[in-house]
Amino acid sequence: MQNKFLSIAMAAGLSLIATAAHADQTLRFATWDSEASLEIQKSIAAKFEASRPGVKVQVETYGDGYDQKISAAFGAGNPPDVMYMWDFPTYQASLEDLKPYIDKGGVDLNDMPPALLNYTQVLRDGATRIVGIPAGFTTHVVYYNKDMFKAAGIDEPKDGWTWDDLRAASAKLANKDKKIYGFGVDGNPDPYDFQNYLWSNGTAWVSPDGKTTTGYLNSPETKAVFKMFVDMVKTGDAVLFGVGDNSSYRELFISDRMGMVISGNWPKPDFEAAKKNFGVVTLPAFAGKPAVSVVSISALSMAMDSKEKDLAWDFLKFYASPEAVAMRTNDMPVLMSVAKQLGLAEGASTSAFFKMMPGADSRNVPSFLLNSNWSRAQEKITEAIQRIYIELDNVDAILDEAAAAADKELAK
Repeated sequence: MQNKFLSIAMAAGLSLIATAAHADQTLRFATWDSEASLEIQKSIAAKFEASRPGVKVQVETYGDGYDQKISAAFGAGNPPDVMYMWDFPTYQASLEDLKPYIDKGGVDLNDMPPALLNYTQVLRDGATRIVGIPAGFTTHVVYYNKDMFKAAGIDEPKDGWTWDDLRAASAKLANKDKKIYGFGVDGNPDPYDFQNYLWSNGTAWVSPDGKTTTGYLNSPETKAVFKMFVDMVKTGDAVLFGVGDNSSYRELFISDRMGMVISGNWPKPDFEAAKKNFGVVTLPAFAGKPAVSVVSISALSMAMDSKEKDLAWDFLKFYASPEAVAMRTNDMPVLMSVAKQLGLAEGASTSAFFKMMPGADSRNVPSFLLNSNWSRAQEKITEAIQRIYIELDNVDAILDEAAAAADKELAK
C-alpha cells in the first residue's frame, strides 16, 4: 500500500513538474492579418492553448508593415517562433527546414494540392528544403455580374471559354454613354499576378533559369497580351481601374458599372455582403493554349532562431489539422478533404478556384523564385506597365526598353 501511495505521489509530482514546465512557455506567432481574418487567427491560437494548459500563444499583428517588421526581427536575432510567410527566397536562410519534422508525421501533405508545395521549397546547401507549411491559397478566376449578362441577352460564361469569348461579351455589356464597361483591366497590376496572362499565352517575365528577361518580357506573346488590354481600353469595352476616379474594382463591380473582373478570392466576401448576383468561372484561354493561374499562397514557417522549436512544430501541426483549416474561412482550404467536406471543391462560387490549381508538374515557376535580384528587375517591369497604360501605345518599344533595363538588374 505504501508503494501505491508513493507511486501516486510521484505521478502527481511529475504532473506538477510538467505543468510548471509549460507554465512559462510563450509561443510568438506573427501574422499580417487584420480585422475579421485576425480574429480567426486568435481563435485558432486559443484552441491550441486550450489543448496545452500553461502554453500562451502571443499573436503579433504586423499589419501593412509586415515585411519591414519581420526583416527587423530576423536582423536583431529576435524573430517570432512561427510566422506567416510567402517570400521564401528572401527569408529562407533564416527559416527552419521542416522536412525532418514532417518525416516524423503529423502533417498530411498528401491531402494538399501538390502544386502548393512547389511554392514552399527552396534549394539550400545543395538540398531541397521545405521552409513552410501551406496555410491558405487562392488562384485567379473571373467574377461576372449575372444580372448584367441577363440584361444584355448574353449567355453566362462557362469553363473552357477563350479570350475571344470574353472580348465578345465585354463589347456587348459595355455602354460608353453610361460609362458601363464589360471588363476591368488593372492599371497598376502586381507583376506577380500578371503572370496569369503570360503563362496562359505561353511565355513569362523571365527565362526558366532566371538569368534573362530578353525574349520573355519583350516576347511577341507578352506584347500581344498588353496590346489586347490596350485595345479593349481604347474601344471602351474595358475600364482601366486602379487609377484616377476608377480606383476600386470592387466598387465598379458592385455598382453594376463593370461586368467582369479577374481576381483571387479576396473580393468575394465584399460581393456577397453587397448581395451581388454574381458568378465565378475559370480564366479564359488563348486559342490553342491552356489557361493557367498563378497561386497566391500563405504558409506558416518556423524561425531557425526559435528557442521553442518543439512547441512551434506542435503549433504548425495543429494549424495544418482539419480542425484549424476548417476555421480559416478567409482562405481556400489547403486540405482537399476539408474542401470536399465543406462543399467548396464543387461549389458554384468556389469550384473554379480549385479547377485553376496547376498540376504538381507545372513548369510555370513564379519569377521571384528564380533570381535573388528579381525585386530590382521587377521595378523596371512595373514602370513599363505604368507607361503602357498611361500612353496606351508604344507597347513594343516600352517592353524592349524594359527588358534591357531589367537584365542589367538581374546581372548585378
